[in-house]
Amino acid sequence: MADPGGRSLQDIMSGDLFASNSRPELVETLKFMEGHGTPLSEAQVKGIALLKVLQEKRKHKAFEPIMKTMTDKAKDLTPSKTFIDVINAYFTGNLVDKRMINNNLKASK
Repeated sequence: MADPGGRSLQDIMSGDLFASNSRPELVETLKFMEGHGTPLSEAQVKGIALLKVLQEKRKHKAFEPIMKTMTDKAKDLTPSKTFIDVINAYFTGNLVDKRMINNNLKASK
């Protein structure tokens, strides 16, 4: 989900919404989730590995944009509900550390 400015809801929640917040640990947690919220599937990892091998054999970087897109899209693929659940857990005192984030992420799948 993106606004007309091209920012996703995840961008807004992890940046603009809490940037001036006096709770830097919440912002840090949301930033962490951007890259780790939705792990790559086994098929995606195999695809990236195959593209890397082909790139090495052919001595070119033609597949680099594909691999970068696959790895950079984790934030956009993480359901907004996951971010909202973590924010709710944080403000209700149910979220203490990164281990609890991992449990919340696993439970939302």
